[in-house]
Amino acid sequence: MTAEEIRLKRSKRRRVIIIAIAIVVVLVTGFFTARPALNAVKAWQARRHAAKAFAYIDNANWLGARKEASAAYQLRPTEPQSVRAIARFLSRTRQPDALEFWQQLEKLTPLTREDRQDEAAIAIVSGETSRAEIAVQALLESKGADPAGWLLAAQLAIQKGAADDAMSALGKVFNDTNATEQQQLQAALLELALASGSEAIDARATDAWSRIEKISRGKSAAALDALVLLARRALSGQKSASGSASSSEEPTARREEPTARREASGQPPARRGPHPGGMSVVDLQHALEAHPLAKAPQKLIALDLVEHADASRRDELIAQGIAQLKNGDANDLFALATWLNSKKEFEKTVEAIPLDKALLGRELFLQYLDALGGLERWGEIKQLLEGDRYPLDPVVQGMYLARCSAQLGEKAAAENNWQRALEAAAGDPGKLITLGDYAEKNGIVDVAQSAFDNAAIQSPKLRLAQQGRLRLARRSGDAKKIHAVLADMLKIWPNDDAVQNDEGYTRLLLLGSSSERGARSDQQGEKESEEKAQLQPPSSELQALSALAEKLVERNPRSLPHRTFLALARLKQNRAADALSVYENITVARGALTPSALAVHAAVLAANGKTEEAKSEVEQIKIDNLLPEERALVEQLTKTNH
Repeated sequence: MTAEEIRLKRSKRRRVIIIAIAIVVVLVTGFFTARPALNAVKAWQARRHAAKAFAYIDNANWLGARKEASAAYQLRPTEPQSVRAIARFLSRTRQPDALEFWQQLEKLTPLTREDRQDEAAIAIVSGETSRAEIAVQALLESKGADPAGWLLAAQLAIQKGAADDAMSALGKVFNDTNATEQQQLQAALLELALASGSEAIDARATDAWSRIEKISRGKSAAALDALVLLARRALSGQKSASGSASSSEEPTARREEPTARREASGQPPARRGPHPGGMSVVDLQHALEAHPLAKAPQKLIALDLVEHADASRRDELIAQGIAQLKNGDANDLFALATWLNSKKEFEKTVEAIPLDKALLGRELFLQYLDALGGLERWGEIKQLLEGDRYPLDPVVQGMYLARCSAQLGEKAAAENNWQRALEAAAGDPGKLITLGDYAEKNGIVDVAQSAFDNAAIQSPKLRLAQQGRLRLARRSGDAKKIHAVLADMLKIWPNDDAVQNDEGYTRLLLLGSSSERGARSDQQGEKESEEKAQLQPPSSELQALSALAEKLVERNPRSLPHRTFLALARLKQNRAADALSVYENITVARGALTPSALAVHAAVLAANGKTEEAKSEVEQIKIDNLLPEERALVEQLTKTNH
């Protein structure tokens, strides 16, 4: 080979080597950078989905928020915004699982003030007192503690039974010039939650209602909410009986059991007539009608106020409401249908809202079906449901078909539809709760029990599921079943005063109850002292329960259920005088007294020789609403009365 050929060959070899090295470098670089690049893209996409989720949450579009938050988390579960989106969505929809995601987010990045607020709110709702305390403390210790933080502090204090601490926190909100009208209104509602039927603290209710009335004079959304509160109080025509105690039930749940309502409910107590010196019914009516933000629901409340003042105008006002709204949009028609159905004017609902209009929205269609049900047109309802003119969720469709079949005497079809609804709701706690509530309302206890049990298995900390189980246990009248559910709840919420009270009270009822039943079958000649010995429950457990009751009363002295628990504990310890002293320095509105509270008080009066007073108490009790163990407390008094 010539020198030139050798040079060209070497040059070619050099180029091949350089290209090979470059390819190797590219491959190695790609190997090490492809994954980070892919992760960066996924993180960007996750943040984009999370941003959409936040926007949906702000607009209360929960279906869209759930979809976008789930997409963000699935793309990159370690991206802080993805975790934040899931946690915020779950918090705003009051799902206890949110707490796990807030904990996960805190490991990834420091929580913002808004994060802490959401975490504290869901912890309070879920009864996770320790978590709530940490979140609230962080909010209050941070620079510039704001009204939102003090509102959460007040809610937590109410839940713990610390009324003075709650009022101190509310005072911070009332005196903060930066507090919005909505925050002022929330604070007033919490002040109402602290007010009971006791005359000693009635000033709190007076102050709260005066604040609500002041807010109502504005033109904002908060002012409209305040007007609605005042109108509903005027329409209720009942004096307040709420806020006297805690309860392991929801604040709106109707109950006549060992404990009363949770003080932290925020539900305003109803009072007869307008507040002294406050707005009259006519003033409220005109204010609602003139408010610039008032829509169909508020205008219908204004008509209710007119009817409240003059019942003879009922037909005229119903006709007026129909004329105003029958040509409105789906929201107006839904408000009208709900209003007419609440007045049992089912025929007018169907006349004012024909089927074609009823198909404009899901909730409106369901109100239309309810009106047909009120008219007992079950065959027509079944035909509509099976015709798929408006596709409903399988769970809702199954529930309505089951009720139709039952009303038409089709027992097998009803059972099959309930079963289909259960199968369709499986795995979704929200749908299971809806199904359980509907089945309970219609007296289908086995379906309701299955729905609530499954919801509790899916989400043990979901309060609605546990409360559903508790309601059904109470419905059975079996104290052992009630205690079993309360024991489960106590494991989940060990620091919840209401659950502690209910579980302790029920356990106290059960102590010695078997001995009592056995004692009744003994020979008549058995000595009274021996019979009493049989009735005595274990002293160590009695002492522990008595100590628990004393702590609960100390934390919330105004709670009648706590005092009832303590009185029963001392009565079981044969400390009749001490049991009677429990009721000193407490005044409770008559409507706040449950049959259980009356039964224990009557038993305490009888044990102290106040037999006539005890008989008077017993006469006010609906004996059928008592548990067998509670009836045993007043058995001798009822025999004497009869």
